[in-house]
Amino acid sequence: MNYNKPLSAAVSEGGAARCDARVRRTRLSLKKAILLLAAQRDVAGLSVSELSRSVHINRATFYAHAESPVTLLAQVLSDELNALHERNIALMKRDGFLTQANARRTMEEIVDHVLAHEAIYANHATSSLSLRIVLVDHVEQSVLRLFQEGYCVPPLPGPDACRLFSGFIAHGAIGAVEAWLKLPPPRDRQLLIAVVEAVYPHWYAPEKR
Repeated sequence: MNYNKPLSAAVSEGGAARCDARVRRTRLSLKKAILLLAAQRDVAGLSVSELSRSVHINRATFYAHAESPVTLLAQVLSDELNALHERNIALMKRDGFLTQANARRTMEEIVDHVLAHEAIYANHATSSLSLRIVLVDHVEQSVLRLFQEGYCVPPLPGPDACRLFSGFIAHGAIGAVEAWLKLPPPRDRQLLIAVVEAVYPHWYAPEKR
């Protein structure tokens, strides 16, 4: 501790740390609760009051974290996906471009994420919250970032073309995941990855540059 600081400042810092710890605990409790409830039911019909009671907070505290149970669930899932993306970006920085191995690892991790939350995605397949949107938006924004940062160069220049290419790749990949989930078990995971790779454009994620 810096003893040259006024006592009020030191107390304020301690209070802020305690407040931050409470915020983190509440956020973690909300994350666990929404994932548990979403695996059991469509959270589009879940009230803020019901979710708040499950984690022993009031409505005002809930609204400090999210607008609704639906937006909370979407954010929790998006945060998981974004963490995967950041790890893969770090590997691409090492390689300098998007390789076939990079793209395969990314797709495998997305499949792992979907399987870990399969009950949630199944419960919301036809919900007013279509979690397909969460997945498609994540992949679309991730691919767009690859274009913007030069890890992959599409054949046509310009921001509009990049958005079209990223949308095409995202909807195709997640469409394949959706179709695969509808297959009777046991499902062939390697077949899914192979199909997605087979429909990638030839210039996307080459084996080597």
